[in-house]
Amino acid sequence: MLKGLYKSRWFPLVPQALVLAFFGYLVFNGLGVSTDDPDFAKILRNTNLSNLIVWSYWFPLIVLSAVLLGRHWCTICPIELVTSLAGRIGLRRKPGRFLKSGWAITAFYSVILVLGVQTFAIHRIPQRMAVYMLILLGVAVLSGLVWEKRSFCTHICPVGHLLGLYSLLSSAEWRVRKPQTCSECRTKDCVAKDSLYRLTARSCTSDLYPAKIMDNRRCILCSQCLSSCPYDNPGLRLRKPLKDLFSDLRLSSAETAFIILVSGFVVYEVLSEWGTTKAMLMTLPDAISSSWGITGVWTGTVKAVVLFMVFPILFFAVFAGIRRLVGDRSIRRSFESISLGLLPIMGGMHVLKAILKMTSRIPYWPQALADRGGIQTAQALASGSAQLNKAILETADPYIMGLGVALPAVGFGLSAWVVSRRAGDSRSEKTITLMAALIYAAVFEASIIGWRL
Repeated sequence: MLKGLYKSRWFPLVPQALVLAFFGYLVFNGLGVSTDDPDFAKILRNTNLSNLIVWSYWFPLIVLSAVLLGRHWCTICPIELVTSLAGRIGLRRKPGRFLKSGWAITAFYSVILVLGVQTFAIHRIPQRMAVYMLILLGVAVLSGLVWEKRSFCTHICPVGHLLGLYSLLSSAEWRVRKPQTCSECRTKDCVAKDSLYRLTARSCTSDLYPAKIMDNRRCILCSQCLSSCPYDNPGLRLRKPLKDLFSDLRLSSAETAFIILVSGFVVYEVLSEWGTTKAMLMTLPDAISSSWGITGVWTGTVKAVVLFMVFPILFFAVFAGIRRLVGDRSIRRSFESISLGLLPIMGGMHVLKAILKMTSRIPYWPQALADRGGIQTAQALASGSAQLNKAILETADPYIMGLGVALPAVGFGLSAWVVSRRAGDSRSEKTITLMAALIYAAVFEASIIGWRL
């Protein structure tokens, strides 16, 4: 059913163009809508239609789709279209070692998370969200004009690692149907250099050969190799979830660092739902800000550095150190094994946060559609002259909380499955990794149960 869509000369060009137009509307509707009041910004983030869509639905759906179906967001991403068009007239220089290492993605995501979100609140102030989206678009155009192929998507996109790593958990993969067909193919249209810059039916610009794709991290599911293949050999396949994690998968240092960063971020995102655990998390960041005289937006920077970097690094380092004591000679290998062991739990908790965010914002939709700028609605809600209808949340709450209680346990079960089947670690090393996964899952479980009870 999907093959006809994937092979169409208009796919994914038309969906990307439509999403790009929608992208432009979101930017336009966010420009000029701002506030210096942090308390008012917490309301405005939900009443401005653009902000509501981007942070409460667009990004959460990207996380959900990656965990369940792989990198399908990349299929219709308008940024891919923009950088590909720029590449047709660009300098087409080869990316250097730094870009190829993956550290540009980790660094870009870190800057957005620490400075953009936690410091300057681009997720709460529509004007800043719009500027961020324009910067993202500008970086994509610039990279297309400078570097060859689709370097932004492959080496720069701030959510590249997020989508790639979460797609390891998914139940879908892009693979060839018959490897023998690829071996016998003489033209190799899917990797031909003379068709790299076509609008459609182009060869792979992610430096992949479809017959040798080993896991889900790199392929962005653009379907161009299928369009160019005379044998219809590449395609989407269903598979067992977590399949890639049972192979001899190795992470780059940049990917491991990314998992460490996001593992801390997800802890904060879920535990901040309950005031008690949020206060516990904020004890050290607040103490540091107070003792160092840090005030204003920069307290968010302190919080992000402590909770997303310092705490997770210490957590990983403790268990990596224990693994070293029992015989693991490679600290890097230990960090990598722990990262893969925690990935199913982390993905599950990120999914839970996405669902919590999307459902909790449902009551804002009538007001956001009626007042798309959101200023008047936010003022009415702040003054108490307007109220939200939260009946649907009361209906959905038991189901969501049931899911919240189940997901940490399911995530740990999947982590245990992965750790037990992965080769290269001794039994004692696997036990230590399982201990780290158990503690990580238990933190979520205890917080969610405590929050509800």
